[in-house]
Amino acid sequence: MGEAPVDLNEAAQLSSASLTLPAHRGKQHCSGRAEFLYLDQEAVLAAGVLDMRRAMSVVADALTLYQTGQCRQPHKVVLRESDDPRSEDRGRINGLFALLGGKVRAMGMKWIASFPTNLDRGLPRGSGLIILNSPDTGLPLALLDGTLISAVRTGAVTALGGRYLAPRGARKAGMVGAGVQARTQILGLMSALPELEEIRLVDRFPERARAVSEECRNRWQAPVVAVESIAEALEDADVAVTLTTAHEPLVRVEHIKHGALTIQLAGHECEFDLVAQCQKVVADSWEVVKHRGVATPALMHAHGLLRDEDIYAELGELILGRKPGRETERERIHFVHNGMGVEDVALAFDVYRTACLRNLGQHLTLWEKPLWL
Repeated sequence: MGEAPVDLNEAAQLSSASLTLPAHRGKQHCSGRAEFLYLDQEAVLAAGVLDMRRAMSVVADALTLYQTGQCRQPHKVVLRESDDPRSEDRGRINGLFALLGGKVRAMGMKWIASFPTNLDRGLPRGSGLIILNSPDTGLPLALLDGTLISAVRTGAVTALGGRYLAPRGARKAGMVGAGVQARTQILGLMSALPELEEIRLVDRFPERARAVSEECRNRWQAPVVAVESIAEALEDADVAVTLTTAHEPLVRVEHIKHGALTIQLAGHECEFDLVAQCQKVVADSWEVVKHRGVATPALMHAHGLLRDEDIYAELGELILGRKPGRETERERIHFVHNGMGVEDVALAFDVYRTACLRNLGQHLTLWEKPLWL
């Protein structure tokens, strides 16, 4: 599983941003025939999905579209057994949707399952599909394996948060949770914070932390080391990342030093006091975080402990330069992101365009001729 090399001529074609559409799209308008491109995991890999710097650029562009009102993004749909977030321990499926405007016109959805007990079956906890549709006809353009795209876009959002909010010259990072996401979080931190000297990784299953650490050292020469406790992972960390399925706080005020950046991806992993002591709270989208309702800042808001006006900024505002990111080395900053459809659709569309240029994937026919018009 390696990163595909970037071809400069191809990069030039991509930079004119989809501004020109893949030739494949035309096949949908010939004699009523409808065809779409199927990209399995190997094709997605061959299309360069693990190119984190490219993913960061794509996601940054998508967040600026979101911030400037140039996209549509309905609320995330969560399918689970009950309204209680704890039921997600038995599995849930999220549906995320987006229509991107601006120079890149793309629309689609991600349908991604998370079933923690899959690990006992020798299966990944998460599995996903992404459907891209033509903004002109609504017909399907592509069906992609969305598992890696989802993981990479999440790593890219963390990386962008680190770029704007981490202490200058950050050298130590701590990470709690060694699932699939840990790999792309590590890749994202390395891409955004080139001066990092050490990433300490802890998991409730120590053997998993050791395996992920060894894999990332071998694959990316990442300075990752597995440790035995949360306190050890976060000791003197400039950046602390939590990515677990926990419903109770794991990270406490005493774990985090002054001037650190905490990054939260999932549920109630940080105690309220940790967030309350931060000088800045930033989200990729505060409305998305509140609607999802499981992350610590969202729970604080529901309890009247965090107001809308207490949110310093959304990430897109920092990217656009509307607000400064980190301003002092002593600031404690908390960055929370729960995932957005605009991020998924933007990165999936970039992968799709690359696949078309590289002649990857399988062309599948939806119909030769529609039965009814």
